[in-house]
Amino acid sequence: MENKLLLDIKYYLTQLKTIRNSQQDRLNELSEYSQIIIKPLRKIKEHIYYGVRGPCDERIKYLGNETKPEIRAIREARYLSESITVIDQDISLIEDFLAKYESISFGNINTKLPKAYRSSSFRSDIRNKAARKWKQQAEAYKATFDLYKPEELTQPTIDGSMVRSKSEALIYNFLVEAGYTFVYELPVKGETRVFYPDFTILSEIDFKTEVRIEHQGMYGKNDYRDRSESREYDYWSNGFLPGRDVYFTFDDNRGGFDIGPIVEILRSRVRKE
Repeated sequence: MENKLLLDIKYYLTQLKTIRNSQQDRLNELSEYSQIIIKPLRKIKEHIYYGVRGPCDERIKYLGNETKPEIRAIREARYLSESITVIDQDISLIEDFLAKYESISFGNINTKLPKAYRSSSFRSDIRNKAARKWKQQAEAYKATFDLYKPEELTQPTIDGSMVRSKSEALIYNFLVEAGYTFVYELPVKGETRVFYPDFTILSEIDFKTEVRIEHQGMYGKNDYRDRSESREYDYWSNGFLPGRDVYFTFDDNRGGFDIGPIVEILRSRVRKE
């Protein structure tokens, strides 16, 4: 129950940050309207007519009714500004909660006790050691390969690493913030070639199974879709069964990012509730 609650909170935090970035991008597009004030002047029949005043204007200038594109743009800019303020407050509250939150798990409470009171059956240290060992070995193995197309690594992540797309950065950041053990583009040898799945995540069920996720961020583009379908066949023909050995996730049909399918994979294969 506790893990599910934290996962949901961190997922919501990721979504808030995504919405905030999107709204900030739109507000930047409307920057010329963000400092303009509108004031209703009079109402004629069903329309209200407005005046506007910019930061350098001494007087209000007549503009027209609400059907004017400029009026709509000014209103949208003000809405976005207020929305970003509220989102920033929510992000700050959630991050403050997560920073101060303490797990009520046996492992966490056990470590707070004086040594004489600690249980000798405590297994969390063993699991943490297993995760650290896997991570070290996986990173060392990755280092034996040349970096795959390093010129395409253009998107920064929360820990300073670079990935290939904004969607991958969102997934990467989510995995880091949720405390998963993973390696980005860990090479894996198939029967005829080497693959570089986007994310290889260590299962916390047995601390042995590796769960691979390939995220297809631009599936709506014909050439990318063709390469994506070819990639799935490549995995299959090399002995990696999609839906068992490697999972494929996608942006939605409008190019939007939805981490929900990834969360479901994590809950079923990596960290069961």
